[in-house]
Amino acid sequence: MPVLTIIFIFAYLGVMVAYFFSETSGNHNRRKVNKIILASMFILYAFVEMFRLHLWGGLFTICFIGMVFCFIGDVWLLWSFTKGGISFAIGNMILFVFMNLFFYAQGLTFADYWWFLLILAVPYGIFLYLWFTDWFLHKSKPVMKYVFPFYILTVSLHGTLAVAGLFLLKPAPTNFLLCCGLILFMISDYFIALHKFKYLKSKAILRLNSGTYFTGLLLAALSYTFVR
Repeated sequence: MPVLTIIFIFAYLGVMVAYFFSETSGNHNRRKVNKIILASMFILYAFVEMFRLHLWGGLFTICFIGMVFCFIGDVWLLWSFTKGGISFAIGNMILFVFMNLFFYAQGLTFADYWWFLLILAVPYGIFLYLWFTDWFLHKSKPVMKYVFPFYILTVSLHGTLAVAGLFLLKPAPTNFLLCCGLILFMISDYFIALHKFKYLKSKAILRLNSGTYFTGLLLAALSYTFVR
């Protein structure tokens, strides 16, 4: 692994740990600056690697576009949960399309990995059951009652497909980092569901959301370094 990449990882982790405290500090300006810097780091790293490895125009361009929508969603969430969610949903669907194309590029067809839908049914089925039996506290937000489950589906699609990828894709750093990153991304949104609609004052769950999400996007960005 290049020395500059190692330095970047430590810098990123340092900014992420700082964000654990700024997001619960009650100081919106501090949180805003910290989050924008952190989100900019993973997207800039992927951007630089796209140029360094001449990946523009190739398959990973689609992945990068999906990550850009995630970056935009990160920034929008600071002011609007709805606008941020829309941007993330678009990014999630782009990442899902990318993962299908990525599987195809490695010689797999849908017949080889259709069973990821069975994996999808477990976390998403449990979520839907709890959501529509009013275990979550969403009654005061009627629009969210139907929109948020769709959002969770979008992130669960590429997240559970990434689980299948750990078993089916060739052993390679890019495949491993990318799949682990998207799985953590998916897990982070189940934490945000708990924070936004159940345990509203839990700092631990909020930090788990941020930790899994930003670690996931870090891994996804690092996967570019090993593309061959």
